[in-house]
Amino acid sequence: MKYLRTLPLRYRLIVPFIVLAFFGTCSLVWLAILGQNTLIRRQEQQRLESFYKTFLHTLELRGQWAVSLASGFARNPEIAKALADRDRLRLLQLCYPAYDFMKRHYGIQQFHFEIPPGRSFLRLHRLYQYGDELWTYRKQIQDVLRENREVYGLEKGATGYGIRGAVPVYWQGEVVGILEVGFSLSEKILEPMRLHGDVDVSIIAPREGEPGQFEVVATTLTERFDRRHPVYGEVFRRGAQSFVNLKVGARPYALLLSPIANYQGETAALVELGVDRSDTLALTVRYRRWMLGLGLVGMILSVGAIYIIALVFTRPIDRMIAFAREIAMGRAVRPLELRPSGELGTLADALDEMLGSLEMSREQIKLYAATLEEKVQARTRELRESEEKYRTLVERVPLVVYRLDKSGTMVFVNRFIEDLLGMTQQEVLEQPRFWKEKVWFEDRDRIWPLMDQCLREGREFRQEYRVRHRNGRAIYVLDHALPALDGEGKVQMVDGFLVDVTERHELQQQIIQTEELRTLSEISARLAHEIRNPIAVAGGFARRLLTRLPEDDPNRQKVHIILKEMARLESILEKIQAYLKPVVIVPQKSDFNAIVTRVIRDLTPKFQGHGVRWIVQLQPDVPQLMLDSELIRKSLEVLFEALLSYCSADGGTLTITTSAGPNAVVFEVTACGLHVSDDDIEHFFYPFTSRMDESRLLDLPLAKMILHRHRSLVRLQRKGEKELLLSVTLPVC
Repeated sequence: MKYLRTLPLRYRLIVPFIVLAFFGTCSLVWLAILGQNTLIRRQEQQRLESFYKTFLHTLELRGQWAVSLASGFARNPEIAKALADRDRLRLLQLCYPAYDFMKRHYGIQQFHFEIPPGRSFLRLHRLYQYGDELWTYRKQIQDVLRENREVYGLEKGATGYGIRGAVPVYWQGEVVGILEVGFSLSEKILEPMRLHGDVDVSIIAPREGEPGQFEVVATTLTERFDRRHPVYGEVFRRGAQSFVNLKVGARPYALLLSPIANYQGETAALVELGVDRSDTLALTVRYRRWMLGLGLVGMILSVGAIYIIALVFTRPIDRMIAFAREIAMGRAVRPLELRPSGELGTLADALDEMLGSLEMSREQIKLYAATLEEKVQARTRELRESEEKYRTLVERVPLVVYRLDKSGTMVFVNRFIEDLLGMTQQEVLEQPRFWKEKVWFEDRDRIWPLMDQCLREGREFRQEYRVRHRNGRAIYVLDHALPALDGEGKVQMVDGFLVDVTERHELQQQIIQTEELRTLSEISARLAHEIRNPIAVAGGFARRLLTRLPEDDPNRQKVHIILKEMARLESILEKIQAYLKPVVIVPQKSDFNAIVTRVIRDLTPKFQGHGVRWIVQLQPDVPQLMLDSELIRKSLEVLFEALLSYCSADGGTLTITTSAGPNAVVFEVTACGLHVSDDDIEHFFYPFTSRMDESRLLDLPLAKMILHRHRSLVRLQRKGEKELLLSVTLPVC
């Protein structure tokens, strides 16, 4: 310390600057190296996470493929009949050639028939093993038998883990068994990942009877190594991803360990995604040497510059010191060639005044510091309250609030999206093109160009269209998006909201149908009144003419025909008047599924007589409705008979379903194998245009009127060339 005090001022200035330069250079180099490593690690992790999503997508596609194949075989009548007859030999003849082909070319490993209540009937992949009970531990089979629906997912069976798709097999309207098609967790699953040669994938499963030990099921790695690191067991137990760097042989690898969930949502296996880091580490070392060298050169240049600056800065001070010493020694004072300041006395007085001012400022700072913390806390509290109010408003407002970036990617959406579409926030944000992909397929040609204009040109977007709910039904929404522009007029982000307008749309349709029905009723009433008078006159004259003709007159037969047709016209007029009378309904709480079941049971002989197959899929938890059960039953009978009248002679199929929405119950009948024109669809509910028997021509519009009196919405539309969809929406009271 004493030595430092004796050093000249310029050197005392240089020392701290040298220390600061050294510290700053080392810090920058260290931060650069740290940032480089962090960036590399993050890029590797993001890349592996992207491949992990691709892998999960591959599993999902395999599951959909499996359930599609199973559905195709299950719909084969010969296969369904053989399973209903419990004929193993016939099933082998029908299915084994196809299974052998799919196994060799597409990796299908499991092809399995089960019979209720979940017993193995035939394994094409293990012909010698059957008869074992599966329902006690196979949740897929339990769900198929309980809910009569198609399911798929990862599940462990007698032959190990596989991505299985299971579907019910129907014969004559009853479930006679289950068909299961599946892919094993094997090398075939990894084929899509082999397109990326620098990424290695391994599927790892726990060894049976050896807790904490894992074995490789399939891998693209050429080098083998034991998975003994504790992170494998931790990922398997917690079901969460983990990023780790390990040695594979002599090569460093960046590994992403992620769980693979089975059909029950439990972790069944692990997927290991790895990238060789050898080239990356070599490049990192090279850049690190360059940074150290450049940092050293920079520090040397900084020290030189600091020395020159200190020399220039201290030169006037040296002259002033020499001048002061000369005054102290009593030497003659000569004017300074350089006068860096005014008079020294004035400088001292100024310093005293400055010290006084600093003291006053210090007191003010102390007083301000005493209240500053309290003010900061109050302001922080206000900001938190404001942020909480905004978050509460956005999350609880009964509409979907969202934000897009300039590319159209969804970056924020509130929780109401789950109420509207049945999808969580995370699922929506993981779909980059969700804003456009949610649009109903038939509305995309109209809506997508307007969305593109909003993103590219910054135009306000406000349209009504349909979106698809998770369960497949259509929802009408109002989408209002407002783009935010920068100073150059380019779109930076888009804020918007979605409003559910389904009820309003259905109400508009119901009002339109009611007005059409009212107009038709008025026209029919006037027409019936005008027709009755000439019919009465013509009938009276025909009767008088009949009484005057002799018995052997050949014209009596013609007069009889006239009277018969007049009677038929009078009968039609009576039905029209009955149709125009107001329908009185007596609603009571009723089980709609029970009414549909009864109607199908009563009409079964007619279905069989027309050669029509019927498939019934009724949702079990449909709420009770306020209905006039008898009138609703008669209306449904008329609708079924009307559809049967259009069925072809060689038979067709009727698929009857019920489903429950938030405010309504939807009843749908899909008729396949119909010969129907657009004119038939347009005039389906009109009297005297249906193919029904003439005695029941007026029952069809009356059935529609009864449904309208129950505040229902009735729609008939074409789904395919020979396929119609009749939909009845009944409100829940």
